[in-house]
Amino acid sequence: MSTSAGRAEDFLASALTTISGQTEDPDLFLKQRFTASSYQVDEIPLDTLGAWRLGDRLEHNTGRFFTIEGLSVRTSFGPNPQWCQPIIVQPDIGILGILVKKIDGVHHFLMQVKMEPGNSTLVQYAATVQATQSNYQRVHGGRPTPYLEYFLKGSRGHILVDRLLSEHASWYLHKRNRNMIVEIPPDEDVEERDDFAWLTLGQLRRQLALGNVNMNARTVLACVSYDGARAPRAVTGFHAQTVASHNAQRSDAHLAEAMTWLIDQKETYTLDVKRIGLSEMNGWAADDGSIRHRDGLYFRIIGLSVTATSREVGTWSQPMLEPVPGNLVAFLCQRQNGVLRFLTQAMIQPGSTDRLELGASIQLAPGYCRDARDLPPLVEYLDSAVGKVRMKSLQSEDGGRFHRADTEHLVIELPEDHHVEAPENYRWMTLGLLGRLMQSGYYLNVEARSLMACLL
Repeated sequence: MSTSAGRAEDFLASALTTISGQTEDPDLFLKQRFTASSYQVDEIPLDTLGAWRLGDRLEHNTGRFFTIEGLSVRTSFGPNPQWCQPIIVQPDIGILGILVKKIDGVHHFLMQVKMEPGNSTLVQYAATVQATQSNYQRVHGGRPTPYLEYFLKGSRGHILVDRLLSEHASWYLHKRNRNMIVEIPPDEDVEERDDFAWLTLGQLRRQLALGNVNMNARTVLACVSYDGARAPRAVTGFHAQTVASHNAQRSDAHLAEAMTWLIDQKETYTLDVKRIGLSEMNGWAADDGSIRHRDGLYFRIIGLSVTATSREVGTWSQPMLEPVPGNLVAFLCQRQNGVLRFLTQAMIQPGSTDRLELGASIQLAPGYCRDARDLPPLVEYLDSAVGKVRMKSLQSEDGGRFHRADTEHLVIELPEDHHVEAPENYRWMTLGLLGRLMQSGYYLNVEARSLMACLL
């Protein structure tokens, strides 16, 4: 199989391939699969969820899937030192896996058209396999998960990516998923199923720009690196700078320095979380209808009744987290000494596995802002004429747990001579360094990884 440099060249070649005979029109394929099934999603009171029961926590009668519990938080990070909130507790390690195969000499990714009840558009491109342990062990009693065997121990192909990464740490407690990219030989036949299509990275780049790739697929695609690849002459401007950023700060010394800085940040800030009963949450109301903040802040927990003929289970009901709308994440980037760097921040979120991870330059959640004092640092760049917007798209969060959770994604390039006054927990990093940190554990939060995927 290929070396890491050869793999990067393969990925880059796939990213530059925007037309493929395997799936000639991904837009049309997505539309056709949407119309081939029927869907119905309705909000219902929590006390009508059937198999779910609400007490000091909201849980399924099997004891599986996930629970909604209360969390008491104390921290020295940010403007609010103490609060309570509901949080999703899901200890299962899920599999997010994409199957890759060279077709006509170009890497193609097997993507699934998947309906998620929380998505504003309902149907998006997803990873080949997107399943929690409860789902692929068929606790729900539904159909088997297609292509699961390629990602299980003892039957895998050539593993290109295998990383245990965090999920939304503002809404999940210590949630992790296994992000995998598995390559199979070009001559190996793969069963073609109705809702699956082979796409190049170039085709996926367009779907990312349109907001047609779900969050779980984006976190896997964020692991794709051009580290070691050289951009062809046809790749110019910001795209060439992005490829070069993948190839910068690759040394062990750069990695060690960044890790030391992050450990220093973990020592600087404190985080103490305690799971509590839903009835113990100050400022929150939990009743048969929903779980919500008394001032309408943050988010609410609602019930959904779902029918989808394309899913392993055709009808079900479940709780969902619905945030206050208007969330945004943004990277500020800048050429420094000829290399494109991205401004990251070490930030604490209450559900973080290891207290603190790197986030984007700006992570804005209007539901968390009572007044201007709660706004994050550098938010002024969102309305400034100083920078140039290099990427802007609206992306959905995990539609299996979050309802209508759409987040605007921005990348803003600043002039080389512009000085940014950033707090001490901020640091400029290249994509190459961020990629190496991602290989090393819980260092990049899911919001930052989603932005990185959009930079493909």
